Amino acid sequence: MKQLWNVINGLEARKDVKAKVFLWILAVANILIGAGLWLLIGRIFLPGIEWLICFMGYPAMFIGLFGGLIYLCNHEFA
Repeated sequence: MKQLWNVINGLEARKDVKAKVFLWILAVANILIGAGLWLLIGRIFLPGIEWLICFMGYPAMFIGLFGGLIYLCNHEFA
């Protein structure tokens, strides 16, 4: 998260825009990671679109959104 934030923090934008971009990128990255995991192992053991949605949604919400919010709350904006 720190590396992603350092890249986004280098952009010429307002602080709130940087925070929104950070959260969106983090959530989308976790959606893609979850979908990849489902394609590797979930398709065989947990077939169905419901499991794909779970594999994509839970990491996006908990790791991406909530984890990103906690990181931003503990981070000092420059």
